[in-house]
Amino acid sequence: MHIIDTKSDLAFKKVFGEKPHLLMSLLNNFLPLPHPIVEIQYMSPEILPDTDDNKNSIVDVRCTDNHGRHFLVEMQVARQAGFVKRVLMNTSKVYSRQLLKNTKYDAAQAVYSLNLLDHIINPDENEWYHYFAFTNRVNHDEYWEDMQVIFIELPKWKKYNKFDLNKPQDRWLMYFTEPTLFDRLSKEEYARYSEICEALESVEAKNFSPEKIYGYELYIDSIRQYHTTMSLEREAGWKEGVAKGLSEGREEGLAKGEENGKKIGIQLSLQIIEELKKNMLTPTEIAMQYNTEVELVMQLKEYI
Repeated sequence: MHIIDTKSDLAFKKVFGEKPHLLMSLLNNFLPLPHPIVEIQYMSPEILPDTDDNKNSIVDVRCTDNHGRHFLVEMQVARQAGFVKRVLMNTSKVYSRQLLKNTKYDAAQAVYSLNLLDHIINPDENEWYHYFAFTNRVNHDEYWEDMQVIFIELPKWKKYNKFDLNKPQDRWLMYFTEPTLFDRLSKEEYARYSEICEALESVEAKNFSPEKIYGYELYIDSIRQYHTTMSLEREAGWKEGVAKGLSEGREEGLAKGEENGKKIGIQLSLQIIEELKKNMLTPTEIAMQYNTEVELVMQLKEYI
């Protein structure tokens, strides 16, 4: 099966922006919902600015369900400066704009933001699922459900977790990270995991026009260029850091050496003075014992 990248903008919107039952499956399996989604209505992915001089935001998929809850879904392939801030801004905009004029505040419904990332945002831990909500800093069991944001680090899940085909969540994660593994399914398994198979069939190259495929190829090329540039920048940064570290380390080493030399000189002088006070050895003998100059011993003798 020749498929386009399931994480690409073209594939993601083809599956989750056109097939509501697949979007509901994704949301129900990854969001901490008090009750599952049973019906959705697509909304414009464009989030207009508050004023004319501000920029508008566009998410990959946006919808609401029969309970009035709002859902924002994004697939983020490349790192983007300020991405987390943008997610928070979009979530808060959608929440606040529920309140039309003369609408009571308690009419506002929860907003969920699901963000699938093809890069790592927190390299210091192995957790790949990050769930944020308004929480009481003292009593963590107390929290508000109005705005909830979830980040899923796909590379980290792939690295630290074992794939279990019987778990719907794992099947969706494998769909994004290793879709070709589903080619090995038997006919029985293929029928059992119909949602994933339908999603895979939807992103077969034959389902897209030549113009769409050409745009997709440009997208893939831009991603490759991005990763190449980032790799070169990291390598250059590493070399610059090493050179700077060696230079600073050399200067620091010289300074410490001078400081240690002064300490050693003071300690040696005190030891020679103690020997002179004993009056048991000649200045020449003391100089030989401490491997120093006779002149230094004679100078210290004047202080006794």
